[in-house]
Amino acid sequence: MGLDYWNEVLKVPRWQGSDSFIDWLRGLEPSSGFFETVYTAAEWRVDQPFFNVPGVKGGLRSFKSRVEGGLLREIDIRTGAKPMFAVSGIPGTVGSGTRALWMELIPCLTDDRDFAVWPFEGRLDALLATGQIVLAESYPGLAYAVALAEALPTHRIVVSKTKQEAREQACGLLEEARWVREADVDLGDLAAARADEDAFDSHFTAAAALRCLIEGQPLCDPTWIDEKAEGAMLLAGPVDPTRPSKKFRIGTSGTSVAPTSTQARLDLGKPSGFRPSRRPESGVASARPDHPCPLPGCAKIFLGSRGGWDGHVGSLRMHPDWHPEVDNSEERKRLFKAEYGKWFR
Repeated sequence: MGLDYWNEVLKVPRWQGSDSFIDWLRGLEPSSGFFETVYTAAEWRVDQPFFNVPGVKGGLRSFKSRVEGGLLREIDIRTGAKPMFAVSGIPGTVGSGTRALWMELIPCLTDDRDFAVWPFEGRLDALLATGQIVLAESYPGLAYAVALAEALPTHRIVVSKTKQEAREQACGLLEEARWVREADVDLGDLAAARADEDAFDSHFTAAAALRCLIEGQPLCDPTWIDEKAEGAMLLAGPVDPTRPSKKFRIGTSGTSVAPTSTQARLDLGKPSGFRPSRRPESGVASARPDHPCPLPGCAKIFLGSRGGWDGHVGSLRMHPDWHPEVDNSEERKRLFKAEYGKWFR
């Protein structure tokens, strides 16, 4: 959940003692009204957050406006994701899955359980070292890029996994990937991944995690981890979720990738993570300048524009040493403009 929603949660008397998302979740009752769907923004409450988006102009915005952060986590904002409480009404909703998972988790969150939930219950390396099951959020769109890119970090890659031809060609690329050959990786039987989109997602996620282990890449950059409320997403870091995604296009053979624009091809052989090349690719007449964040110690680079600067500098979590006494995002943005006004010129 987003930090702004979490702050609203902590204002509810019966939830004020919650230490983290998991601590709060284990106190919910699956059969309570919390999980019922509301259909108008006027009905929405902190203790009844799941909603259907009405088919009218501004329908989603009417719900997002109920909480300052738009019911979004930092990574949701960066990737253009929908709120996790949106159940239906528009394409791309994930609320039904969120609700089902939470309701299934609640009765399992006992003191004697044999699993942990990352990152709310510890660092990933420490949890894995115990040998217990570790539950973690993943996003297949990040896994595709980690598994297929020639080098890491990289940008997101969109694969039309519902099309068997796309799955076939992606599996072909994975089998021929340099890291697979050099590490002599046994990918197992990819027949299921070629035939079924869920198996495809599972296989690529496992392959991506294995690659990170082999190459010593962290499974998640600390930038995208919040142990209290927002959680984290595996593979955010090896893939920079703020970079524009590139579409895997079905070519004429199992290993070809068709051009994604008139300027450039989807180049699986070129890393493009937090520190992009300043040199335009061949065939590009001109490139928009990049804008490194001027805050001390920050490695963030805004690629081609300053889009997203407001959420970036407004987050105390991302820059805890810059005005640590100010936690209001609007005030932090005002201070940034006052101190680094030249950055906008």
